[in-house]
Amino acid sequence: MAKPLPFTQTPAAELDWSRPGTPVAERFGDIYFSTDGGLAETRAVFLGGCGLPDRWAGKTRFTLAELGFGSGLNFLAAWQAWCQTTQPHQRLHYVSIEKFPFDKTQLQHALSAWPELSDLSSQLLNAWPGRVKGIHRLEFGAVTLTLIHEDVSEAFNQIGGLRADAWFLDGFNPSANPAMWSPDVMRSLADCSAPGARLATFSVAGRVRTALSNAGFTVRKMPGFGRKRHRLEADFPGQKSDLVPTIETALIVGAGIAGRALARALSRRNIAFDMIDDQAHPAASANPAALVKPRFDLQDRPESRFFLSAYLYALRSYPDAAVISRGVRQMPKTEKEVERYMKLAAQAPLGPGQMRWDGDSLWIDEALVVDPSKLFNDFNIRRKTYEAVRQPSGYSHVFLAAGYGIRALAPDLGLRFSRGQLSWAEPVWNAPTAYGGYAVNIDGAALVGATHDRLGRSDPFEIRPEDDQKNLSALANISGVEATAFDRPSRASVRVTSRDTLPVICDLGQNHWALTGLGSRGFTFAPLLAEALIAQICGEISPLDKDLMAKFSTPRIQS
Repeated sequence: MAKPLPFTQTPAAELDWSRPGTPVAERFGDIYFSTDGGLAETRAVFLGGCGLPDRWAGKTRFTLAELGFGSGLNFLAAWQAWCQTTQPHQRLHYVSIEKFPFDKTQLQHALSAWPELSDLSSQLLNAWPGRVKGIHRLEFGAVTLTLIHEDVSEAFNQIGGLRADAWFLDGFNPSANPAMWSPDVMRSLADCSAPGARLATFSVAGRVRTALSNAGFTVRKMPGFGRKRHRLEADFPGQKSDLVPTIETALIVGAGIAGRALARALSRRNIAFDMIDDQAHPAASANPAALVKPRFDLQDRPESRFFLSAYLYALRSYPDAAVISRGVRQMPKTEKEVERYMKLAAQAPLGPGQMRWDGDSLWIDEALVVDPSKLFNDFNIRRKTYEAVRQPSGYSHVFLAAGYGIRALAPDLGLRFSRGQLSWAEPVWNAPTAYGGYAVNIDGAALVGATHDRLGRSDPFEIRPEDDQKNLSALANISGVEATAFDRPSRASVRVTSRDTLPVICDLGQNHWALTGLGSRGFTFAPLLAEALIAQICGEISPLDKDLMAKFSTPRIQS
């Protein structure tokens, strides 16, 4: 097995801006869009070539996939057409693979050529993940963009749940970029196509026509656009079904961040749900504040890509009204951690300035401190004991997101439970700081925690004075400043983790699911995991690498 590489950004898109009207990809010697009217070309070659917007008329959901995101012009043109021709209940999934994504400055420069798309391009720029490797889910109301920053062949190995109704093939010229037009890639297109899918491309190269035909597409030459004499259209056999897998009505058990993230994912799809919460099980995510910061990994692995994709998705998901502050300092406890954090800053997997070593700490400038009470709370929560819902009726799907409560509801899952107590102290720092524990200033006092102890036979939610002292001592040791208690009530709750410390998305049978095992990373992981679970059930493309999703979904049953 090959040794993992250091986790860095994707290779840069090397652009030459000297040519009037369009950037040139120096690596391929080709332009990103036509100087003969790039937007008109997109509408003629890609939208028109795929029969759009007529083919999405009346469809509840339409999936459009693309090879070569480039400047995003095709996406913006499709988005604009969608807004102009569809009803509010319809949803567009746009999926695009790009090995050399633009950074934000390059994207802004390129899209400035299309002022009529400025309202949409500004939204894209605000959500842009830059050159971060992996799969990224961006949401714009009824339009969902899934970006896969990866080589095309490897991207197809990662994609789960894609059944495209239309394809835009917009890679660079096949003679300069043969890997994107290979027979293997065309077979992957067929594998990820819905019956009746249509494909459009500017290229009429013989190798492309042959590869598409051999993959099962019916190919035809059509009149080209501008200086190009011809373009291609292709059809995949079969008849698209209008039946879309869905959830009729759901029950969410648990009102912590996992349950609330599930509620958000269901609400985005207009799926009805009820939520219940047991007051006898205080959720760990009901603390006065929570940190949203990435889990750190030096190696490029599917897990490390998930850690960053989940972090970026969480940043885009949480409303400004819930943000207490922005920017978190990570203090090392040992010389080994100093070395590790300095390597992270140098590798810069999030891009320049996102993680920086300054003085004696790693600074994560976009990390958040959030108020959990203001997250995804625009729905009613029914107060019931979890024991009362062991056999719920009247729901097509049940989601267990009960934190500690899952110990009784799904006792056979191989989960671990640890008690954590939060305390209050006089502030010792101005900046929110993590150090194994954390200290966050709220209304003149520092929230400090949390302890990490195995459960005993006593009540895990009782407040223990000795645990307050543990928190104050840990704060004093790392800060070098005497920690003084502040007179506010402490709080105890229970973390849930799996044996491998990865999240658990478990199919319990009979349309019962568990979303659990988030440990102390719930506010970073939950939004993307909930979106992945609901997307899977609804037959949509997943925002997670399919092998990693399978790993999360494998029950870790106690032997």
